[in-house]
Amino acid sequence: MTRSAALLEEDVAIRMVLQRLCVEGARLGVAFQDQRGSFPILTEDGERLAFRMEHEAVAAWGLEPGDSLALKFKDRGLEYECVVAHAGREVMEGVEACLATVPRVLRRSDMHRLADFIPDLAVQSKAATFTNTRNALIDGLVQSFGEEGLELVLRNSKQDVREVLRMGEESLLDVPLAANLRLRAPTTVAYFGENLVGLRFTKQADGALLERYRAWIQDQQRLQAQQDREAFSPRGFKEALERSVQGAALPSARLLVDRDPVLLLLTEREDFARRLGEAMGRKFGLVALDYIKGPVKAQVQALAGGEGWGRIRMVLIHNQLRLTGSLELCRQLVQKEGCTLPILLLGTEEDEAKKRHHSVAAGAVDYIAVEPFRILATLRKLDETLKLFEGA
Repeated sequence: MTRSAALLEEDVAIRMVLQRLCVEGARLGVAFQDQRGSFPILTEDGERLAFRMEHEAVAAWGLEPGDSLALKFKDRGLEYECVVAHAGREVMEGVEACLATVPRVLRRSDMHRLADFIPDLAVQSKAATFTNTRNALIDGLVQSFGEEGLELVLRNSKQDVREVLRMGEESLLDVPLAANLRLRAPTTVAYFGENLVGLRFTKQADGALLERYRAWIQDQQRLQAQQDREAFSPRGFKEALERSVQGAALPSARLLVDRDPVLLLLTEREDFARRLGEAMGRKFGLVALDYIKGPVKAQVQALAGGEGWGRIRMVLIHNQLRLTGSLELCRQLVQKEGCTLPILLLGTEEDEAKKRHHSVAAGAVDYIAVEPFRILATLRKLDETLKLFEGA
């Protein structure tokens, strides 16, 4: 059966999911009694998993070892939920972490979807064409494959799929899957998601063709499962990460805005880097780096140009980093790399005074609240800090 199970109970399969979340730097939705929060997952080792949560927050929630936590997250676009036990707290490589047991069961919470197989992002989405009752020919991309239908998005991402299709509307689907397999089938609109549409096969679809299509899904699932087994590390995520980066290049710095003075932003959030670049691009240049490990200077030197830090005049450290904390990274820059550039830490406005105190103690010039993001206030602070140091 290719129909995705409502429950995932195999230990290795569950750990594979958790390791993929760690690699992606995904966030877990965590609930305890009336408390709710979203926290980045850090690691798993078969016995415990850890997510980034300040110890003050752990205490504020009133968490005690053995308390039950409800987790929610997405893996390959599928939604899962589970219950784990709180297992204490630790400081892991300078990051305050909350520990929990590895779940024994994962339950899918989106079984209504026509999504039995979702390829990795590295796999190119299958192009598709489909029609509506007004005989318009529409270009799309398949997001999810199901035994009973497909999920698609429009190739034109700026257009809302609800503008071209209606609930219950009939559509003729055409998807080239392989050299000898092309799926042509009548469908109806079953549901809408986040700008996607679920198309369910009708009774008029060719039964023999659907069987070939379902066999194709099974083949794709087996290939993906084999790749998952090869990437899995029984000793835990840290070993898997070390193995994956051996001989491989670390994430490279990207010049988002080419203008002097250039600021360096260290963050795992692509959307935040892009938004910051758009907001300050008329006044500052911006280099963004998804920092994982190693000296920062060496990873930006080529792009920065020249010796030392080159064109870079300031370092911005976002509070969302993949494998370390912003305070720890700030200390590394100041104490180990001898960075003389002004450093600003960026985060939420919650406990802003306390975070500013910790930031300055770690070697930063200041702390800026960027959640919520106030463009004018942020630009003014960046400008004031640069002028202060240029005049020093």
